[in-house]
Amino acid sequence: MGRVPALACLGLLLGSCTSVRLPADGRVQFDPIAYFAGLSHGTGSLRIALSAPQRVLVESVGTPLPGGGLRLRQSVQQGEKAPRTREWRIVRVGPNRYSGTLTDAAGPVTITAAGPRAVIRYRMPGGMEVRQQLALQADRRTLLNHMTVTKWGLRVARLDETIRKLD
Repeated sequence: MGRVPALACLGLLLGSCTSVRLPADGRVQFDPIAYFAGLSHGTGSLRIALSAPQRVLVESVGTPLPGGGLRLRQSVQQGEKAPRTREWRIVRVGPNRYSGTLTDAAGPVTITAAGPRAVIRYRMPGGMEVRQQLALQADRRTLLNHMTVTKWGLRVARLDETIRKLD
């Protein structure tokens, strides 16, 4: 099999052409700084290409920053691995637009909110691109997270997570 057909087959295998639009409560405007202030807990399933799904547990603590914004510290447990800590810093930069940093990112993080949804984008080391879609649910305490990680335009990982506000 030639190089181009092999890449096309790999793309189909990884499902790089699929798109997901999460259900959301259209009556609210999602604000990531307000939502993630305080305690939240996420449970999800991570699917890395050619590997068995792994359970992911995320414990988060969001603390307001002086002058606005949020510091979000997360303890992430992936499968049987030891938990690791990562940190986000998020600030509002315009109407429905946010910017920030993440210890897992190789560069800036951008967040665009539209009604009950937000899209987060950033690059990871090794040239991987991350796109997360967050969707606030009717109870305003539950958030669905669908994340895809791509490299060279092919999906290499997908996370589907449910996040619940605890306080």
